[in-house]
Amino acid sequence: MASNIQLSFIIAAVMALVPIVFREDMLLSMILAVQIFIFVVNTGTSLRVDETSKWSKFELTLPVRRRTIVRAKYVTFVLLILMGILTSLLTLAVCSALGMSIDPVMVTYSYGFGLTLAITSTALMYPVMLKIGTEKNEMIVFFSGFAAVGIMLLLAAILAPFTEGMQIRHPLVGTVSTCTAIVLFIISYFVSVRIHRKKEFR
Repeated sequence: MASNIQLSFIIAAVMALVPIVFREDMLLSMILAVQIFIFVVNTGTSLRVDETSKWSKFELTLPVRRRTIVRAKYVTFVLLILMGILTSLLTLAVCSALGMSIDPVMVTYSYGFGLTLAITSTALMYPVMLKIGTEKNEMIVFFSGFAAVGIMLLLAAILAPFTEGMQIRHPLVGTVSTCTAIVLFIISYFVSVRIHRKKEFR
């Protein structure tokens, strides 16, 4: 995963230049969200390599429990998300230092959307890949991201009475979406442990 992470850092750094050059708040909002998400895309590639190299089978011979193996994956997911957050914070700091006007509501929305997308995607992605395999990991990553957006839209619709209409950019929607994503992430861990215990790796 190391080379992919380096590539993600390079892409994130190049993306950070876009709002600085064009000085557009909307571009900054999009860039922050994508920077948070871009690192977790490496998850599919990593799991695919584990399977094709037979590491998923050999790691069972280690003196560790299956729960510990799954927990290690989720720790990795958290670290990838933290890398995305760090990159986005650096982008935000540079833009602020250059005198760009930054809307707090826009920043809240960007982080709410980015975190919801990243956390929900990994929460859905890993159990599915563990269950059916990683042959179609790109498609699974795509549909996991699509499902994350769908969940945020659904929550925006549910919260419409409290936000004066369906407003996906409302801070309440971002906060609830992120909290929901975290709950899904925790549930995903226990589901993955259960799947892993029953799975026979070949």
